[in-house]
Amino acid sequence: MHRRTLLAAAGTGLAAALTGCIASAGDGADDADDGNSTTESTPDPTPEPVDTVSVASGERLTTVVGDGPAGDGGALKPHHIRLENPTGESWTARIDVSRPLGAGHAETYELDADATVNVSLRVPAAYEVTVTDIDSDAVATESVGPDDFDCNRSWTAFSPGDGGVSISGGSTRMACGSHVVDADDAVTVALGDGSLPTEATKPHGLAVANPTDAAEVVEFAYETPGGAVAFGGAYRLEPGARVGASLTEVREVTLRVARRDESGEGTTEAVTVDKSQFDCNASNTTVSLTDDGGFEARTLSTLLFCGDAERKNESSAEGVGRQSDLQFGL
Repeated sequence: MHRRTLLAAAGTGLAAALTGCIASAGDGADDADDGNSTTESTPDPTPEPVDTVSVASGERLTTVVGDGPAGDGGALKPHHIRLENPTGESWTARIDVSRPLGAGHAETYELDADATVNVSLRVPAAYEVTVTDIDSDAVATESVGPDDFDCNRSWTAFSPGDGGVSISGGSTRMACGSHVVDADDAVTVALGDGSLPTEATKPHGLAVANPTDAAEVVEFAYETPGGAVAFGGAYRLEPGARVGASLTEVREVTLRVARRDESGEGTTEAVTVDKSQFDCNASNTTVSLTDDGGFEARTLSTLLFCGDAERKNESSAEGVGRQSDLQFGL
């Protein structure tokens, strides 16, 4: 059982007050000058209690970040972030896992001896992980990227060290090829925190598809304006396969796609979805592989009137490149 408790801070204010009393009574020579003199001391403010989740000795608590496509039972494995306490004493630490689009994980845990907290990252993306030792204020940080997700089981572990927080990690050593998406199959992840401005505002779909008759490996990355990868990797798309994302937050996102021949030479395409493409219409943008080794980008949208005299989606026609074709209708 995992219990949430208030971890009381040390009695800093009481210690400061006692220090003040000792100072005022200590030096008789000074006090003789004025029998009514006193020495005042302002105690330090007592820190607020820390809300923690307690993990009992020998227990393992697991939480999940993201909705896939990596899974423990699949060919594409998650990357795990662990808090481990191999010591004989309890350890209180705060972990903060952030990603470019979507909710991360932030929590304070009190781990008894041999307790473990496991955060399973399911979307191959760029993550920043910060762990703070509550007692010593020591901080350790680590980055995780899309390349840390493949067929191997992998993890990054944080544990109490000598006056700080220690970082270790590991992985199995299997040879991994590109993740395969089968014919007529689709991989879709949600990118964003779900904070669409109104109930009528629809998410925007953004995908790469292979409508050709031949399987091909494509490299792709969904990037924020700052270049952080919110979802990415190298996938082998069988004919009819599709990999995409549902953008559930009004943010500018660029999808970069590359396909390479046997010599390593590549053809690339970049498509940007801007904020104006989020309204009451169901819409999606697809970058499709073509038989001649290139790409074709196309945006489809319904034609509902959303309270604006101008259809906002018309401004996206130039954003998808020379091969793009903006169409309305299903």
